Amino acid sequence: MSVHLFPADDLDLVVTVQQDYESDTPMGTHHLTPGETRTFGRGGRDRDVDMRLGAGDRAVHRHAGDITSHGDHWRISNLSPNKSYIVENTERLAGYVQVQPNTHGMVVPFETSRVRVPGATGEHSFLVMAPAACSAVLSPGSPGTAEDDWADSAGERTEANSFRMDRWHTYYRVLVALCEPRLRGLTPPVPTQNQVAQRLGIGTAAVNAQVNYLLKDKFKVELEGGGQGQGWRSQALIDKALHFGVVTERDLRLLDDDQGGPRSPA
Repeated sequence: MSVHLFPADDLDLVVTVQQDYESDTPMGTHHLTPGETRTFGRGGRDRDVDMRLGAGDRAVHRHAGDITSHGDHWRISNLSPNKSYIVENTERLAGYVQVQPNTHGMVVPFETSRVRVPGATGEHSFLVMAPAACSAVLSPGSPGTAEDDWADSAGERTEANSFRMDRWHTYYRVLVALCEPRLRGLTPPVPTQNQVAQRLGIGTAAVNAQVNYLLKDKFKVELEGGGQGQGWRSQALIDKALHFGVVTERDLRLLDDDQGGPRSPA
């Protein structure tokens, strides 16, 4: 990872990590001076962490990652071998970066951020406030290798998937079809349920049922929002699926048979 930093006027800058006001995850407030690190994760009897996320949620690794202060910016490490985290810019709509598995020391170029870690029961999040002088420029780099985090001394294992998906099931093909326009750069970016039904060769009622199932059972999104129109459910699914890497460009092949046409319904 290549990082370019501009000089900061004050070297005694503090990064603050605290509970997310939109999350039910309890957490104390941590003030990190340059060089200090805080660990986060599920924790365990033989793996203590500074910030506990999702106590009892086995989809969260015991030591899921680190937050480190570097004075005028902060860095995050994702120690999970198979889960992506999201760091959102809370001051700008739709601004975020994805932290890939096995990523160490990624610079976050936001002043106020929300870190989202996927779990089996939904997302666990916390806030990070960096100094106003934060001026890091991030460029892509190669991930490192995280330590094994699969089982503690009591034999408690970490679940491999936060969003457990059967990629050959109809609900997953519905999810991929919803994401297809965004992945291909098409407009409009959010297809209607009727368009998804035509793409897959199934009924609109079946698409609606799969959308509800994905929201409630897979992504743990409350089925509310009657005043937001019908598109909010599809938009919520697309955002979560793409943010956390549940659907990627390689999954688009599930929509087509060998001749490039729509697949027959499962």
